[in-house]
Amino acid sequence: MFKNIRRKIGQYYFNKEQSRTSNLHGMVNLPGAKRVGILYTLNEVPDYDKVAEFVVQLQKEHKEVKTLGFVRSKNLIHRFLPKLSYDFFTKKDITWFYRPIHDKVRDFMNKEFDLLIDLSAGDSFPLNYIAGLSKAICRVGRFSEDNACYYDFMIDIKPVITMDEYLSQIKHYLTIIKTNEKLPQ
Repeated sequence: MFKNIRRKIGQYYFNKEQSRTSNLHGMVNLPGAKRVGILYTLNEVPDYDKVAEFVVQLQKEHKEVKTLGFVRSKNLIHRFLPKLSYDFFTKKDITWFYRPIHDKVRDFMNKEFDLLIDLSAGDSFPLNYIAGLSKAICRVGRFSEDNACYYDFMIDIKPVITMDEYLSQIKHYLTIIKTNEKLPQ
């Protein structure tokens, strides 16, 4: 119950901030995206490795990629120290009502991505908050009735799925989608 109250307060602040923004959103497919942002929850080393493989694949396709990982503990492990395309935030970087406040988070939200992909496995209000307020043209995440205000395109997948399967679904659907819009350079 206490978590519910905290989340409702966080949702109130999200709605307040969202009403003040006038971001334009549209549909962008993976081949057409030049700037890609990736959000994920860092629970296990293999998930980090899968995200890193995906980033390398996108960079080989000449895409500018920036990632932001949410570490559910209060401290980063040495293996996950920030590097060029990878930033992280921890539990100590979110407020009592789950609102992320770190400068790296604010910078990520203000970056004008063509495509923002949330790879988190479950419901993570801090990542939803970031995605929902992002200046990305197209925001992609996992399907849930509650996620409609955060994402422009949602993928409905089974509750238990591996990171490999989820990435495969994302690549598949974001490749077959047709768009008519020309992205700004």
